[in-house]
Order: sequence, then C-alpha cells, then structure tokens
Amino acid sequence: MRRVDAYLRQSVFTLTLVVGAALLAISTFITFVTELEDLGRGQYGIGAILQYVALQVPETVYVMFPVIALLGTLMGLGALAANSELVAMRAAGISVIRLAWGVAKAGVVIGALAFALGELLVPVTTPLADEIRSVARYGESARGSKDGVWLRDGKHFVFIGELVSERQIRQVELFRLSDDGSLDAAIAIDSARYDDDHWTFEGVRRTRFLEDEIRVETMDQEPWPMDLTPELTPDVLRLFVLEAESLSAWGLWRYVEYLERNGLDAESSSLAFWRKLAAPITVIVMMLVAVPFVIGSLRQSGAGQRLFIGVLFGVGFYLVNEVTSSTGLIYGLSPVVTAFLPTAAVAVLVAVRLRSMR
Repeated sequence: MRRVDAYLRQSVFTLTLVVGAALLAISTFITFVTELEDLGRGQYGIGAILQYVALQVPETVYVMFPVIALLGTLMGLGALAANSELVAMRAAGISVIRLAWGVAKAGVVIGALAFALGELLVPVTTPLADEIRSVARYGESARGSKDGVWLRDGKHFVFIGELVSERQIRQVELFRLSDDGSLDAAIAIDSARYDDDHWTFEGVRRTRFLEDEIRVETMDQEPWPMDLTPELTPDVLRLFVLEAESLSAWGLWRYVEYLERNGLDAESSSLAFWRKLAAPITVIVMMLVAVPFVIGSLRQSGAGQRLFIGVLFGVGFYLVNEVTSSTGLIYGLSPVVTAFLPTAAVAVLVAVRLRSMR
C-alpha cells in the first residue's frame, strides 16, 4: 500500500503543479493587463507593474489553492482512470475508502503548503505590493493610510488622520474619558514617532475640561501619557491598516484579542481568523471530492469534461463560502461555525458518497 500511496501522490502532485501553473499564468496575465490601464500615472511604469504583479503571486495562489487542489486531483486521478490503473487497483482489492485515504494523505501535504503560504509569504508580499503601487502612482506621500483610523485604548479614543508607517503617525486626535464617562481631555497632535518602546508627540495642543474652567496647553514635544496602557504598539497599528487577508493567523488572533479587550466589534476579524485555520482543511476536502467523481460518474469521461465539472464545483463552493460568511455576520452566527460550515457540509456529502461506493 505504501507504493500505491506514493504512486497516487506522484500523480496528484504532478497534475496539481501543472494546473496551478496554468491558472496562475492566466490570473497573472489578467492582472498585468488590468494594471496597464494605469501605466504612466506618476512613476507607475512597466518595472513597477512587474514588481506589483510578481508580489501578488503568493496571494493569488493562496486564494486559488482549493480550486487548484480539486482540479489537480481530478486530472491526476483521471489520468490513472484513463490508463485503467484505478481499475487494476480496485481489482487488486483496494477499496474506494483506501484510495481516498491515499488522496487525503497527499492533501495533508498540499494543505500544509497552503497554510504556510498564507502565514509566511502573503503577509509580507501583499502589503509590499500595495505600497509599491501606491508610491509609484502618487509618490512617497502615499505610504501608509490616509483614510483615517479610529482606535480605542482603555479610556482613550484615538483618531489617526495619516499613518505614514507603523512607527510614524500624523494629524492625531486623542480623547480621554474620566471614570464617569465624561470627556476629561482632548489632545491634538501634529505628529508622533515610536522610538525606544514609546511614542513621542510633537506639536501638542492639550485641552483639559475641569469643573469650572477649560484649560489649554501647548507643547512642542511630549512623551506618550504614562497613564495610557501600552496597547497601541506599531504592530497593533499595522493590524488596523492591513486587510484581513494580508494578515497571518497569529496576527489576526492578536488583533481579535485587542478588539475584545477594548470592547470593540471583533466578529469579522474573528471570522477571518477561523477561515485561515479552515483553509488547509478545505484543500483536503476538495481533493477528496475528486475521488467519487473520477471513480463514479466521470470514470469514462474525458479530461475536458472532468476539468469542466471541477471548475463548476470549485466556483460554486467559493460562492457558497462567501455567501455563508456574509450571512453568518449578518445573523450573528458563531465565527467558528460560519468558517467551517461549507467545508463540513461538503465533507459529509463526500463521506456519504464514498461509503455508498464501497
């Protein structure tokens, strides 16, 4: 059985690599053509476009991994079926369940690769790609976020008008509440920089709301208030600016913890975290979907038909997964249930189908 498993893995890995390369080439070409529409805007030339497209490759592969795994397994097992090798395996007494187990072991390797890609490469390359495109289009002033970010840190509410980087912010407004919830002070800050494990404010205008007067103070420079909890580190700011898809599971977990500690809505971020954990399991399940397809109704079909069915199923699963995520957030379902429900439903259907074929 070890030889059979190795042979299944070789066939699945080879065709998965071929399918992945083909889909990546198509997706990369479409992205390149789309970016050409902005050619010449600022310093956005061919070189910057090529850098952007190349840095987008890991995220593209990560998003398409379930479909790549499904199509690769369909094509790999289909090639064995076309050569009657699956028939020979069945005639030798190997059950469908045992064949599925061999495919599942290959899926563990591919699923682990997908998880590693999402944890190690995507959080690095995707933000870098966005930064290269923004700076090339609009210059150095486009670094960071200019849309404004609201943060909460205990009794302090902070608005950051311009986040140049995780360690440099501008146009900051800090509002501090007293124990009874009333406004205690408002601080306007021109800029702040994070050095030596603390923030330093520059251009500070502090307004204090006392019982019988309002006191205004102006300072050229001031350290971050000592009574402010050390939550707003550069890492936290980076989590606020980046999209959930660009964060690692560990980064999302820290982000969710921060939101929950400060009484903020963490549902969407928690869902993104659990979807990260569900991704490798989804890859394995999608590979198992190919087993009853190839051994059952598609046993005598050609590669084109198997590819067509696989594309339809993969796109359908993607749509259902996205709709389930949005619906779960709307109706307040548990993020764990929402993240794993589509994969679990497909896994049950595959298990029932495999048992009926045994």
